[in-house]
Amino acid sequence: MPPRDPPRASARDRRSISYDQFTQPAPRQWPRLMLYFGVPLALAGALAGAAYVKLHGRGPEALDTTPPAALAKAGGPVQNETYQWKRVAIGGGGFIADVSIDASGKTMVARTDVYGAYIWSDKDNRWHQLVTATAMPQDLRTQSGAAQGVYEITVAPSDPNRIYMATKYTVYRSDDRGRTFTAPQSGPFPTWWDANSEWRFAGPHIAVDPTNPDLVLLGTPGQGVLRSSDGGRNWQRVASVPAGKDRVPQQEGVQGPGSQVWFEPGRDGKPTGRVLAFAPGTGMFVSADRGGSFRPLGASGAQPTTLNRGAFARNGDFFAVDLDGKTVWTYREGRWHDLVQEGKLSAMTYQSLATDPRSDRVLVLDQGGNGFLSPDGGRTWSNVTHSARVGEGDPPWLKVADIPYFATGSIQFDPARPDRIWAAHGVGVFHADLSGGDTHLAWVSQARGIEELVANDVVQPPGHAPLFAAWDFGIHIKHDLNAFSTRFAPDRGFIAVQQVDWTPAKAGFLVTNASDTRPCCAEDGNAVMAGYSTDGGSTWTKFPTLPTPPGTRGDDPWRMAFGTIAVSSGDPDNIVWEPAQNRAPFFTKDRGQTWEQVVLPGAVGDAYGSFQNNWYQRKTLTADKTTGGVFYLYHSGEAPNAGLAGLWRTADGGAGWERVFAGEIDRDSSIAAKLRSVPGKAGHLFFTSGIVHQAAPLKRSTDGGRTWASVGTVTHVDDVAFGKAARGANYPAIYISGRVGGVYGIWRSTDDAASWQKLVDFPMGTLDQVSVIGADPDVFGRVYLGYLGSGWIWGEPAPCRAAPLATFATSQCSTLGQ
Repeated sequence: MPPRDPPRASARDRRSISYDQFTQPAPRQWPRLMLYFGVPLALAGALAGAAYVKLHGRGPEALDTTPPAALAKAGGPVQNETYQWKRVAIGGGGFIADVSIDASGKTMVARTDVYGAYIWSDKDNRWHQLVTATAMPQDLRTQSGAAQGVYEITVAPSDPNRIYMATKYTVYRSDDRGRTFTAPQSGPFPTWWDANSEWRFAGPHIAVDPTNPDLVLLGTPGQGVLRSSDGGRNWQRVASVPAGKDRVPQQEGVQGPGSQVWFEPGRDGKPTGRVLAFAPGTGMFVSADRGGSFRPLGASGAQPTTLNRGAFARNGDFFAVDLDGKTVWTYREGRWHDLVQEGKLSAMTYQSLATDPRSDRVLVLDQGGNGFLSPDGGRTWSNVTHSARVGEGDPPWLKVADIPYFATGSIQFDPARPDRIWAAHGVGVFHADLSGGDTHLAWVSQARGIEELVANDVVQPPGHAPLFAAWDFGIHIKHDLNAFSTRFAPDRGFIAVQQVDWTPAKAGFLVTNASDTRPCCAEDGNAVMAGYSTDGGSTWTKFPTLPTPPGTRGDDPWRMAFGTIAVSSGDPDNIVWEPAQNRAPFFTKDRGQTWEQVVLPGAVGDAYGSFQNNWYQRKTLTADKTTGGVFYLYHSGEAPNAGLAGLWRTADGGAGWERVFAGEIDRDSSIAAKLRSVPGKAGHLFFTSGIVHQAAPLKRSTDGGRTWASVGTVTHVDDVAFGKAARGANYPAIYISGRVGGVYGIWRSTDDAASWQKLVDFPMGTLDQVSVIGADPDVFGRVYLGYLGSGWIWGEPAPCRAAPLATFATSQCSTLGQ
């Protein structure tokens, strides 16, 4: 999602893109598929069986798809109009990579791989987002100001008010438990820290002296270890620790984890001053002067060159897990011990480790939550088992975590509550209590307040509830926008929904191209659950068949997957689907019983579609929302089909196509472009390339795409949506995320784009990037905003008292134009 020439995707881009060209390196990593379930193929069958549920709705659990109750009664703009903003209550969903707690247990924070970080509030009994416009420095109050995850966040052990957070190539500091953050005065920081690389679970990358909150070390991917002795105001590189080795040097940028750092906590409040720093690819270094200088940790025999997590035991021994080496190491009495080679543990993809500050317990877990517990500092070990349940007040749909593969990030013993262990997980934060000789981890979710799904789409058919489509965890139908989701659809334990479309021809009829992102787990036959719903999205039926695009194999479960899809406004059986990987589009006129290939005159080769990567946030196929059988397909001219660039139109449901506009409608349109048809207005189209780092004007056509013009002073548009027309207006209300007259915000037009009203600048203080917009066709003014890594926000006219957004607020009231 960030920008660069030529376009390439970084890891987090592989979920949802509303960005421009990518500037950041593209590490080796599965898309968000392996973010939650990095499933070894050997476990695929077991996981598929555990995760599989039947395709249709579950009877009594089927969702109510009636639209949410209107909070606003006005049918159009009113004087001094105010808007109320809230987060759409879905709950959890994003991979929490790490949890940090101070020594007193007062402050607990969690970092994510897609947007921001969270702090737990005992008072509010929920998590609050830390990366907000109210907390972060002014320079981040821009479009897409901080749209990425957090590389590392740490609470100072001796000061629960002090938090260090590394994100957006800067280490920010808070002295008031996350209410405000300040930036350093100087530092040799790199240009990018990828919070969603394949090494995002490694760490810790920030270590704070146990007794001095101003002394902090930072391990980076490309510059080794940095040190600050003045609370992060100034940083210097520690030259005695080499930078980690680049694991994939042929790829652009640093492809490897950052250095890891640990202060030895010592005993009885008396730290030793010893610090360990691990240089990936080289080995461990030790400091006796609180990180001022290091030397190689002398050790005979084998020693690790890759580590994922580590921690000091109570007696001073050091333990670490080696995911790549599939082993657990301990350093004691001057040498390293490989516990797998010594026969004490089995080889596993160990990812997480925790040591108990009150006893000699050591817990090691693999990527799926399986592992071993030692009660005696690593001398003997027992297998641990696990289960998971939804905590009181948590989103009910998080029951999906109770499967054999418990996707695990970091784990940590609670410093203040004996026997409690915290786990960062693929859908949120969990805790378990181990007392006595227990070896069963009964995980309980504690994710309320976290909204971390990657938004792909939001659609609301007239007369029905809105549907929010996400990466990884499907479609959430929201008859109550303020209540957590009970489940998602289509009913499969792990499914990404890239797009949903509706038709005025049949109330409640929808289509989707839902597909599983994992390169495993196709054994249940539902790796692609593309299909249709006849009841507003509560139940779904897979298409009876899938076509086999040229150049693909008929036994490839993903031969027709992802991409962009649309259904005719005149016939629900008529559907056009352009899959990802630039594969040829297809159309059906019998609801997927049979498919025919779309023929674009002049196409070269088999792969002549215009949707390359499945993680693109791209909507470039649309049905005319008024005229049946008419579809528009935008082609960006990817090689070797530069000659296909332009807008293509069919008037017969997909059988014959003509190019009505030649060339790109706007430049750099191959990644995040949006093509939208206006309901009730035949031939009316809007387009944006979705580019953030340059002018991306809103283009419109009123003649079926044959001619295009820029809309006034609108630039930098992420997406455009259409909702219920204002009272007395004959054109739907138009909503955009972008800039008008150089000012960023969420804007509304009630007069056919002749003028614009700013509804809000950063709703709920989010600095995330808008990836998709939707609007209510039945309630004037209600708009939905989908974000790159933090779910959805909704707003509507409401009689509220406008005021500046309060820190950690759960709603916001804004006045139009302010």
